[in-house]
Amino acid sequence: MPSRIGTIAERALADLRVTEAEVDELVQEAKTDRKLSHQEKADLAQVIQQHSDRFDAAAKAKLEGFLASNAGVMDLADPAVLNKDSGSLGYSAVEGGQLFVESASYDDVVQGSIANCYMVSAFSALAHANPDLVKNAIRDNGDGSFTVRFHEQRGYGGAPQPVEVVVDGDLPSSALGPSRYGKARESKELWVSILEKAYAQWKGGYENIGNGGRAGEVMSAVTGRSSNWYSIGSTGADALFRTIRDGAASHRPMTAGTHGKDSGVDYSGTGVYAWHSYTVLGASEENGEKYVQLRNPWGRTEPGSDGRDDGIFKMKLSDFQRLYNSLYLG
Repeated sequence: MPSRIGTIAERALADLRVTEAEVDELVQEAKTDRKLSHQEKADLAQVIQQHSDRFDAAAKAKLEGFLASNAGVMDLADPAVLNKDSGSLGYSAVEGGQLFVESASYDDVVQGSIANCYMVSAFSALAHANPDLVKNAIRDNGDGSFTVRFHEQRGYGGAPQPVEVVVDGDLPSSALGPSRYGKARESKELWVSILEKAYAQWKGGYENIGNGGRAGEVMSAVTGRSSNWYSIGSTGADALFRTIRDGAASHRPMTAGTHGKDSGVDYSGTGVYAWHSYTVLGASEENGEKYVQLRNPWGRTEPGSDGRDDGIFKMKLSDFQRLYNSLYLG
């Protein structure tokens, strides 16, 4: 028997009698990754089938019950982690995880150790515009797997076609814990990680989504609608303000990207970062001054000091025009 469980089972059988305590050890080992692999299920079933007469009654009942409770749990192939993480990250599930805690919220989203701010800022924007956009895109199959519906443009001018991607709940993990990439602020909530994992699976691995990209493509993949891109430097202040204000009123997801480090824009002391994508929450006017509301997908670090450090902030429209170069409306 090649699995770790098989090795423990062989040791338990060495004295020709399997006790309840030895079954407890088997079950504990099976729970190491929070669910059984196909090989582990096969090993345990084989132990019962071939050595039924060697089990104490309570031991056999406990092992059969554990197998039955895991009979339908899916264990699917996972997308490859980032190349730089191939020797340090594996996959494990979040114990007690659930797809949504109450509902999808823009403030759930936290970027992990992967360069996909464009993606997680888009996730946050989608949840802010309409939580149902996220909730309707992910289906919990009830067997440890999730089906995520994206939309793909096939050919020029054709309508986007739905694409379903099925992934299980195992997430990129290390000794520091699960969900080392994108995650929710609530550690048991899975929707951010599952949406990110499914996108990675669709695109051929985390390496293909973890080195920058376009937020508009992510938003379109979820909504099935075309996204609009605006050059902030080429859009007048009044028109830019109206676009953001009206976009928020129309419940359109929005993100804004900053300039690159070699652009000549000085970000020192601004609390804003170059080559970074932010969720745009809306626009407002207060005492004659126009503002843009934004969120850093890190879930922390923002200009000013409102005492919360949750990544949510507002800045003057004039500063927004200076520090940001592009706007996406989904």
